[in-house]
Amino acid sequence: MSASSEAHQFADEVAERTVILPKHLHARPAGQVAQVAARHPDTTIDLVAGSRRANARSVLAVMGLGAVTGTEILVTAVGPGAAAIADEICRILATPETDG
Repeated sequence: MSASSEAHQFADEVAERTVILPKHLHARPAGQVAQVAARHPDTTIDLVAGSRRANARSVLAVMGLGAVTGTEILVTAVGPGAAAIADEICRILATPETDG
């Protein structure tokens, strides 16, 4: 393997996605986001809402964003599989919960 292809293999993948919340961000989706982030320890995953930033691995930090219905959330992932991880987190955030 050449030095160039080896460097490319280890280069960080970066993905940014934006989602608008259909419902307030509360414990259940925050927990789901943290679970996804925990499965990817080599990827840095942040959520940004307005001037607040949260590490996606922390349920309390994600809830601390104070995001309510209609809030725009920027999901940034840096590392292996960043695009797929960002997409999965956006699906969680964009899915309105149903009662029952």
